Amino acid sequence: MMDWIAQIYASLNSSPADDRSLFQRDADRIVFSSAFRRLQQKTQVHPHPQTDYVRTRLTHSMEVASVGRSLAGQVARRLAKQSAGLPRDLAADFGDIVAAACLAHDIGNPPFGHAGEAAIQSWFDANRAMFGGELSPAQEADFLKFEGNAQGFRILTRLQMDRNAGGMRLTPATLAAFSKYPCASDAREKGGYIGRKKHGFMQSEQAIFAANAAAMLTPALLEDRAWHRHPLVYLVEAADDICYRIIDVEDGVKLGRIRFGEAEDICMSILGPGALSDRYKQRSDDEKLSTLRSMVIGSLVAACRDAFVDPANGFLDGSAAISLIEATALSAEAEQLKDMALERVYRWERTVMEEVKGIQVLNDLLDRFVTAAVGGGGAVLRQRLVSLVPHFPKDAPRYERLLAVTDYISGMTDRYAAEMQGRLR
Repeated sequence: MMDWIAQIYASLNSSPADDRSLFQRDADRIVFSSAFRRLQQKTQVHPHPQTDYVRTRLTHSMEVASVGRSLAGQVARRLAKQSAGLPRDLAADFGDIVAAACLAHDIGNPPFGHAGEAAIQSWFDANRAMFGGELSPAQEADFLKFEGNAQGFRILTRLQMDRNAGGMRLTPATLAAFSKYPCASDAREKGGYIGRKKHGFMQSEQAIFAANAAAMLTPALLEDRAWHRHPLVYLVEAADDICYRIIDVEDGVKLGRIRFGEAEDICMSILGPGALSDRYKQRSDDEKLSTLRSMVIGSLVAACRDAFVDPANGFLDGSAAISLIEATALSAEAEQLKDMALERVYRWERTVMEEVKGIQVLNDLLDRFVTAAVGGGGAVLRQRLVSLVPHFPKDAPRYERLLAVTDYISGMTDRYAAEMQGRLR
């Protein structure tokens, strides 16, 4: 048995109290958390969409989990054919682990999508005086490079369900599969592999992350506070990549930003000639679009499965320096989907204007709450504002007070953040 697969089972320190596996329990805990529910009102691409059709972070996360479960199951069955002695339930367990991590993959994202992340980073960069000379460079980097993935790890392991006993208390395998960027905020730019584009934990959770990496026997440290990826991370990332590429194009057609014929052409470049039946030609454009989306997902899943199980690609030991979808024979076509969505959907004037509104909302909230958290402003106003922040640590070091504020604001939905700004004016 491959060492990392054996360690998934060796790392389990309890048995389920019912007929669920511990990995199924992970997914259930994520789904029933308040942080997951709030994703229903968090931006995926389109803040405050004018139609109910387009995706939110919640629907996106559920779709990614569905694709991730399928991809992981196919990988496990292929590995079982290639290697003797693998667990009988490996396909189900891989599917449950990857699906759970997929459900949680955006759980730490702030309101207003990636524009919200950039807004928080920019605000702290422009207001470094709020650090007061009391934070270490690594602690400052947690705010200057605020990252939804790191906030997600904090939510899963500390903030949700049981703050005093490890948060959701997920299995090490699910946390490893979730950890797309296994490095600290001040270590992410010191290397070249794909996992270093962002960071996966804050200084406050460094010990938790290191203990989980040790439990999973994650491949050796690249350097202090930077690990290789766990192999299952590539499956989670691939499921996300597949979904947002084709689904952003589908949403673009529904919003009138992309013509159906354009979407059909680019999908056919993935599916190849002869892929469509005569029955397809009799359907409406909406039905055709749904069919194309399903078929493209199936083709990309199969391509990613084949790339993952090939030992030469480095995914099985976490050493690959590219994403799984980039290693497939369909990488160029998949990139065309991404480029089309970027140009026609993400850069749409209406989308950009809504992002600008969101940035203004977050700037206003940070102005008020961070100032209060570090002792600025009038005493009465300061007391009232910090009383709104859950679990605000009044007498704690400045770093912990700033974390409490970013926990509060990044956890807001788009609507709640806008309403809070309005009420405080």
